[in-house]
Amino acid sequence: MAFRFATVALALAAAAPAAAQTGSPPPDADRTTIEAEVIEGVSDLEVSARGNAEIRHDDITIFGEQLRFNRELGRAEAEGGVRLQRGADRFFGPRLQYNTLDDTGVFDSPQYLIERDRTARGGADRIEFLGREHYRLTNATYTTCRPGQEDWRIEAKVLELDFEEEEGEAHSARLRFFDTTILATPYATFPLGDRRKSGLLAPYYAQTSSRGLEYGVPYYWNIAPEYDATITPVYMSKRGSQLKNQFRYLGRPLAGELRFEYLPDDKETGTSREGVSWQHSHRFGQSLTGQVDYNRVSDDRYFVDLATQVKQVSVGNLPQDANLTQRGAFGGRAPYSLQLRYQRFQTLQDPLAPTDPPYHRVPQITFNGAYNDFLNTFDIGLPAEHVRFTHTPQGPATVSVPKTEGWRSGINPTLAAPLLAPGWFITPKAGVRSVAYDVTRVPTVTDPSTDPAPQVSIPWMSLDSGLIFERDSGLFGRGSTQTLEPRLYYVYVRYRNQDALPVFDTALADYNYAQLFTENRFVGGDRFGDAKQATLALTSRFLQEQGQEVLRATVAQRYYFAAERVGLPGVPLRSSSDSDVLASIGARIGRAWSFDVNTQYNRHEQQTERFSTSLSYRPETAKVLNASYRFQRDLIDQVDLSAQWPVYPGWYAVGRYNYSFLDRKVLDGLAGFEYNAGCWVFRTFVQRIQAAADVSSTTFVLQIEFNGIGSIGTDEAVDVLKRNLPGYSVTNPSNPRLAPPSANPQLPFERVY
Repeated sequence: MAFRFATVALALAAAAPAAAQTGSPPPDADRTTIEAEVIEGVSDLEVSARGNAEIRHDDITIFGEQLRFNRELGRAEAEGGVRLQRGADRFFGPRLQYNTLDDTGVFDSPQYLIERDRTARGGADRIEFLGREHYRLTNATYTTCRPGQEDWRIEAKVLELDFEEEEGEAHSARLRFFDTTILATPYATFPLGDRRKSGLLAPYYAQTSSRGLEYGVPYYWNIAPEYDATITPVYMSKRGSQLKNQFRYLGRPLAGELRFEYLPDDKETGTSREGVSWQHSHRFGQSLTGQVDYNRVSDDRYFVDLATQVKQVSVGNLPQDANLTQRGAFGGRAPYSLQLRYQRFQTLQDPLAPTDPPYHRVPQITFNGAYNDFLNTFDIGLPAEHVRFTHTPQGPATVSVPKTEGWRSGINPTLAAPLLAPGWFITPKAGVRSVAYDVTRVPTVTDPSTDPAPQVSIPWMSLDSGLIFERDSGLFGRGSTQTLEPRLYYVYVRYRNQDALPVFDTALADYNYAQLFTENRFVGGDRFGDAKQATLALTSRFLQEQGQEVLRATVAQRYYFAAERVGLPGVPLRSSSDSDVLASIGARIGRAWSFDVNTQYNRHEQQTERFSTSLSYRPETAKVLNASYRFQRDLIDQVDLSAQWPVYPGWYAVGRYNYSFLDRKVLDGLAGFEYNAGCWVFRTFVQRIQAAADVSSTTFVLQIEFNGIGSIGTDEAVDVLKRNLPGYSVTNPSNPRLAPPSANPQLPFERVY
């Protein structure tokens, strides 16, 4: 039987013929529709179609000049300009055999276009369909470049794309970049999604003045869903061979990361060098948790000479910290926390800038309890501490010498009665700071009458109050609300002689806006400063209708009504009756501009003690200009400029210039560019940093990232840019919707299939 019409539609299903003719498909998941100029055969068995023929079955469409379809076997055969579409995936070629029942088949000499998070395309001598999301390609090419571009491609004798496992496998593969082979391997895997898979990762290299040419080939080991490891053999032309290991684990009660680096024979020093870093958190129950933060390196110059992932919390100090914390609530209303902590430090010394190692806390026991709204009026706090301080001399004898060691016990109960209302607040607060010592070691000769167990109790009180006025206003041509917020803070602390108390962890607090509204001018537990003083501050804000702060201006000063008597050894006491004036102003203008200015002005000397300003312009993703200046008399005088900016379609300049006027040298400099070609990104820059007082390090970074498969070059290029350029954005994010507008094509292009 043959039908000859311009277009004929035939429904192959258990539905009535009338339903197919009207075009209203019945709710049948097995519905198959054929359209062609000529259709021959028996609809329930096998049908042949010629002339612009098309088969539609679920989300599968097959188009060709000649089609044959066996409904019982689900077998479709097509010849002549064949196109297969499965969901968003498309395949084109001269001949196809396909089974609609199990999604298997063979396509001869096809071109393909696969739509996932990133669009991939290519060609092959043959494609085997091994399931719904599994393809095997013979003598194949693969790229994520758009049609007509093909800057790079993978060529493989056998290429398997398994989107269920989110992995691609290439046998006898070559990575060609502008028709030049840059990487060849008998076997390689690459990701097709975010799922983890064991295998070799893309090699990386770096060029630095301290390590020379550095080359590494990471191996990723997916041990289990909750464990993995990355093992990286590294060769450095100036240093030798190094092994880097990273082990990660994640479970319901615990999570952590262990990094270990080992250089058995440094060519420069003739010694073995290693570094270890372990961060761990553990939940033993609903209320008991534990953390470990352990870091150690073999020598003082480890960070100067070698690239590392060991953690530094401050310049030269590596934490070795472990704690257990119990949290709960007495009676369900009084929250508390109890912590047992063991904390040590490894101090790395720079011979030209030696530092004094901090004290170790071995152990430290702290308790914090609170009871709010007691009698619907009072807030009660009860912080307490018991800690043993030890000291290990490290570095030059002129700096690191034995010091006093011993125990310190302290408690600071507080009682506050906050009164809050719309437009005003007042909070009276009182407390007692009690501290006692048991000195176990005094390395110097002292007066025999010196008390080895000094103690002191210091009563104090404070009163914090403020008003909030509001009015409708306008700023930058937009309606807003302006506030005027005067604040008065008074502190009274009784004088107690504390000269006999040792100094373990205490220093004079940094003078800033937040410190103006605290009871103690010291940080640490060894001193509680006597005080009879008041702080007066005035703040004004402009708020948009949604509550966003558009502009803020603050000025504050502290007034003293008595001379200081409690101090630290070697630190002069204050002699003036008022403090330096603090002032700041910050604003966000529109959606792109923001600035911030802070100053500390000495009214008596009529000079600026500290000044900082920053300006940022961020109109869109990957367009960033930052400028800042910091000044602190006799200590800091630095300018810091950084930018990421499109300079030509696809080209972005990146740079940073951090210069110290006091040292007359660049502390951190970076200059380079990034090119986004759509399916690949090239990044290169030179960075020079001051690694130590007399040592600078220059690094040359180069990276080519092929969208969808990985990168070659310096593996930490993006991390370095993010650390040095606030607001930096990658121009090829995994989500195309987050790409910068400047990375989009200037004109829309028609997709070629």
